[in-house]
Amino acid sequence: SIQNTSWRVCPNQKDGVAEMNHKLIVMIMFVSLCHAGLIRPGNGEELHYIHVLFEWDQEPNADAYNLQFSNSESFSNILLDVNEATTVYVEKNIISWENTYYWRVRPIYDENNYGEWNATSYFTTGASIFQNFNASTIIDEIIEDDLIIFGQISPFKGAGVVDKYGNEIWNMEGIFFNSVNEFGQLFGGYLAPPYIGMEFNFEKDTVWHTPIGGGLNNHEFTQIPNGNYMTLINKYQLGPVPPGDWRQSFQNAGYLADGITNEFPWRGHRIVEFDKDTKEQVWDWNAFDHFSMDDYDVYGGTWNYALHNNWYDWLHGNAFYFDAEESVIYVSFRSLSRITKIAYPSGDVIWNMGLPEKYGTGDDNICTDLLFSFQHHIQVLENGDLLFFDNGNLSEMLLGDPYPTTRIRRIRVVDDSECETVWQYDLPLHLYAPAVGSVQHLDNGNYFVNTMGTGRSSNDFSNLEITPNKEILWELTSEVNTIWYRSFKIPSLHPDAFAVVLDHYYNVEFAGDSIDGIILDDRNPNLSFTIYNKSGFNQPYIYSISDSEGWFIESRDTVTIAAFGEFNINFETTMQSDSITTLSLDCWPLHHDFTIKSMNYYVLNEVSVLGREEIIPFEFTFHQNYPNPFNPITT
Repeated sequence: SIQNTSWRVCPNQKDGVAEMNHKLIVMIMFVSLCHAGLIRPGNGEELHYIHVLFEWDQEPNADAYNLQFSNSESFSNILLDVNEATTVYVEKNIISWENTYYWRVRPIYDENNYGEWNATSYFTTGASIFQNFNASTIIDEIIEDDLIIFGQISPFKGAGVVDKYGNEIWNMEGIFFNSVNEFGQLFGGYLAPPYIGMEFNFEKDTVWHTPIGGGLNNHEFTQIPNGNYMTLINKYQLGPVPPGDWRQSFQNAGYLADGITNEFPWRGHRIVEFDKDTKEQVWDWNAFDHFSMDDYDVYGGTWNYALHNNWYDWLHGNAFYFDAEESVIYVSFRSLSRITKIAYPSGDVIWNMGLPEKYGTGDDNICTDLLFSFQHHIQVLENGDLLFFDNGNLSEMLLGDPYPTTRIRRIRVVDDSECETVWQYDLPLHLYAPAVGSVQHLDNGNYFVNTMGTGRSSNDFSNLEITPNKEILWELTSEVNTIWYRSFKIPSLHPDAFAVVLDHYYNVEFAGDSIDGIILDDRNPNLSFTIYNKSGFNQPYIYSISDSEGWFIESRDTVTIAAFGEFNINFETTMQSDSITTLSLDCWPLHHDFTIKSMNYYVLNEVSVLGREEIIPFEFTFHQNYPNPFNPITT
């Protein structure tokens, strides 16, 4: 908590504070005793986004704040002049790449009286790094102002955010991004040294990462509901080279390739859970313990690359989904055209969903009439439906398509044995994706699809928003040979943006000194503060309070606040004879605890206050004077 606290003591007040009793002296380095400071962006910081979050300290006596920023240090050209009731403001329209900006804040007091400016701070914005995007609204219908976050794997690895018009908003080079959850947590990793899976944030900070090395497969990495992290790790085991048109090339390389001898490395996977605190492996599931090597891809060409790789890509696990409601894990194994449901924590396989037995990928699959192949991005919707991206590499053979066809599949599994198609969308020829792809079910009921098209002269990607009636509302495309692994719509940048504002926070005179404190009196006997969610994500927030004199019951609780909403919290006091106590208040978003606000305040009983800058009556009453005014003296 101390590392997250801003300590300031004004030079002209330090000696006076030191004359207070001992219990207040120890609070000198915790309590803000001078004008509010500018927090974010940091002075001189270079930003890699243009939706900028401004944050500053709460000012005593302030009703609101005036924020200005400019591209000149003298503020001769003011770009923004806005009043804000809290201590956080996000600007999304004015800031551009490769520029320098100066900003300042001043308090607004009662009757719109302005205080003095804080010291000016400045920041710069870096360069845009992605290619040009072409966004178009195909059907004239309202499209949400959501942003699109994506992970790019070609022509270079990175992650980015664009708006609905294709304007670049945020970028991060080198990372392999694979997912974002409903709280705005970002997950991915590095496919090159140090080979880690990681949670990171929009500031490019690493929030958590796996131990370095260890054969990590970064197709999927996420945090599960118990707070631990889960990922796929590659696992190798010797197996036979089965019969097929690839046999001769293996024999030429010196292998028996008799379909019996275990002589060639097969790559499978373990699903591993890491403890959040210790990073130790606390649970795993090994595919070699549950699957048979008699099941393998015969028709998809995976054996043709085995000799070049020096291992056979037996499973190619590319997605999993942890369903906390049922305590199961759904896993997509691309090379087997198989989706598996696994009980957690026992690890028992509940079912495999896949192709009929004649295609060689298993003899116990359910829902064999679906005939999907080489799928990506399996997930479970709130009602239990499965939603996934069916690449359709084998669709010509399986479904008689005139050309390979990629489909979006929404499936309902009944009694763990039968399947019903709830919704399906067949992508047009030019958007067939033999690899990668993702789909997201939006809050408005539409589907957001990312696909790498190969039907044109060269690879290009498209992002589509499709209605349940299968109408394309919006499309985002890029220059040729761009490949996005996955993309998602998100409501805003900065999911960790929040403010905490204390009521009745004044500058007062106490024991001959001017200090900042929270004032309690007969009219306002309770401690009151408001948490403001300044992001587009619904977020749970944890808060805890304690004080030095026991005026308040030590408490810790969690409240969920809707996007751009607020929540007011009140605590009753049990004031004793003490005239002052020191309050500690911590608050943070549950899923972004790196942004904890650790605040410390004086809390004063009004009878102890020698002076107030202003005392305004709440009501007044006329009384009859006495005795009557004809007497020498009247009251």
